[in-house]
Amino acid sequence: MIIYFSTVVRSAPLHLGGELVKLDWDRKEIVGRTQIVPSEPMIHDLNPRGGTRGGRGILVKNGEVYAASYHTLHVFDRTLQPLRPIGNQLFAGLHELCWDGEAIWATATSTGGALRVSQVGETLKTWWAREDPVLVKRFDLSPHPFPKDRDNRSIDLAEADKDRSHVHLNAITMLDGRPLALLNRLGCLVKLYPTEIVVHDPSLRGCHNILVTSDRQLVINDTVNRAVAIYDAEGSFVQRIELKRYGLVRKILLRCGLRTARLWLGKHSPSHRLERLLVRNISGSRPVFVRGLAETDRGTLLVGISPATILEIDKQTQKLVDHYSYSNDVNVCVHGLTCA
Repeated sequence: MIIYFSTVVRSAPLHLGGELVKLDWDRKEIVGRTQIVPSEPMIHDLNPRGGTRGGRGILVKNGEVYAASYHTLHVFDRTLQPLRPIGNQLFAGLHELCWDGEAIWATATSTGGALRVSQVGETLKTWWAREDPVLVKRFDLSPHPFPKDRDNRSIDLAEADKDRSHVHLNAITMLDGRPLALLNRLGCLVKLYPTEIVVHDPSLRGCHNILVTSDRQLVINDTVNRAVAIYDAEGSFVQRIELKRYGLVRKILLRCGLRTARLWLGKHSPSHRLERLLVRNISGSRPVFVRGLAETDRGTLLVGISPATILEIDKQTQKLVDHYSYSNDVNVCVHGLTCA
């Protein structure tokens, strides 16, 4: 089984801020990788953690691999040789992607937009979460003030995050021919055309990724709480997979916590609570930051965590079937993830 995943490297220079990686899962062998850099236009990123760095969502189709950076879709062949970039002036803070027939839905997180674009970047349809009447009424949202007729690719996501109405739209997929959009800041999953709130759970705030499985379940990475939440196609809760149940995950938390403690105690008094040491890294990176989600052809789930590790989970038994660790550096985080 071949999978592709992208990484973001916290606190790294922009040109070293993340990669697209091709992995032979069964052999656990890297068979290709390339840097992902948002270079045209260049971004001046004021966020020390790296709001514009690295690779984001990934699509594979017709022998080509599409990987998002902050404001561009980079197209590669299956050996990860670059073919062409796809740009659009509304691409600002791209996160996850999905196919809609021959078109692509992309999430422009900086502006709260879901954009349907052609394979050459032509805008076919737009949806703005902060202008949708259903969401405006439910969550008291105000429109984003950016001008839609201008180039918005340099909008700073760090500044957008400070807006009270920022929804952090960061993932999209399709169900029965309709887009499903994930609003991270609200813990909300919305079906479009017409707008319908499928899941609203404030405990999911900070979530990433939405997957429709082959048996029509909806899977969401509960990033902050280090879990995976599963619903049926109508939005009713099915089950929750706590990632800390796995010994591997507990070892990662302990290893990162002890490393942080050694660094932190070199500068501070040891009187502070040990818990603080075990869940925070000096650089601001969070161990077991859950992001990246895919389904294999055998029906298991692939779930990304940091330091860049991919877990294979049987969602029926909740058994950890397999895993792959790409890095032991907590600053290296999985972002996009897909099976070829």
